[in-house]
Amino acid sequence: MHNPYKTYSERLEEIKKNDLLRSFKDIDNRQDKTITYKHKSCLNLSSNDYLGLATDAVLCKEFYSRMDKENMINEYGLGSSSSRLLTGNSGLYEALEKRFCEFYGSKAALVFNSGYHANIGIIPALAGKNDLILSDSLNHASIVDGIRLSKARCMIFQHNDMDQLRRLLEKEKNGFDNTLIITESIFSMDGDRADIKELVALKEKHNALLYVDEAHSAGVFGSHGRGLSFEAGVHDRVDILLGTMGKAFASHGAYAITHPTLKSCLVNTMRPLLYSTALPPVAVNWNLFILNRMQYWDDRRKQLSRVSEQFRNALTKKGLVHTGDTHIIPVITGSNKKAVELSDLLIENGYLAFPIRPPTVPENNSRIRFSLTSDISFEDIEPVADIIAQYMKNQGS
Repeated sequence: MHNPYKTYSERLEEIKKNDLLRSFKDIDNRQDKTITYKHKSCLNLSSNDYLGLATDAVLCKEFYSRMDKENMINEYGLGSSSSRLLTGNSGLYEALEKRFCEFYGSKAALVFNSGYHANIGIIPALAGKNDLILSDSLNHASIVDGIRLSKARCMIFQHNDMDQLRRLLEKEKNGFDNTLIITESIFSMDGDRADIKELVALKEKHNALLYVDEAHSAGVFGSHGRGLSFEAGVHDRVDILLGTMGKAFASHGAYAITHPTLKSCLVNTMRPLLYSTALPPVAVNWNLFILNRMQYWDDRRKQLSRVSEQFRNALTKKGLVHTGDTHIIPVITGSNKKAVELSDLLIENGYLAFPIRPPTVPENNSRIRFSLTSDISFEDIEPVADIIAQYMKNQGS
């Protein structure tokens, strides 16, 4: 008799053989910059809570101090029970989108359930069978999946290769109705930056649309944390500027800063938006609470920049291979086995830093991805470079 589970068992065995088997982590008790993993307290170096807001008990207490019996359901409720086009919308949503418009100086903003939810919905809604998508080779999986769901023709340009992108625009664009250029601003696995100014120049020269995913720069870069496009002075020339509330904003959800016509198109054609239950009132309310305070946390942004630079310099002095110039600092191990072993060694020493392996990164490019937060000091992480260097020496690397 055919065993329908055999295929999956064999697939899992192959994954395990290649040191790629994953499982959920035994995580407990987040307190400021520390976290408990497998009953051991560690410094958390794998969090996207870049400004340390998600574990700020004072901030959390202030938020909930405003709850009373009058607003408990409509502003602090745990369920919206419907999509936004039915009864899931609320004044909180409208206030949040209006505040995002004010924050960015934009005419339109739209809030989504998550960054992944946004990317797999926006891209198919805006790019059809007669359109062309030009996508950076290191774009996030959610962008890749959004492109796959669209019926558009897709061409990949090598990571941050503006010359290749220019050639593709010159050669291919005229055969399509619209061309959509898609990039991240800070690349999630390499910690490096897109050339936003050059991308804007190219999209304007060739009359294309530019889609910039600011997931890892929103809240961290630019005046008051408005992102890398704002820092470059071209945010108002980006057609779709996507940010997430799940990282520096310490919450849940995502948002797009865009043109009113594109917003209306998304409201009418973006399937994940049309057919998903809206965020609960408490999440929308917290998002608004955080956004209204984002301009006041420049000191946290400066500290994050400072400790990131100090850590990168320490790694460089030890001759360790790392990439990027931001708060995301990957140390390349190459093999999956080394990444797993080094992660285990760091955890033994009280530093929670997980391995990143294919398919998240290319083959033979496994790494430890350090994701720093503003509540970490250099003194906290100073021993890490020595631990990694000693491990690499012992491995003959």
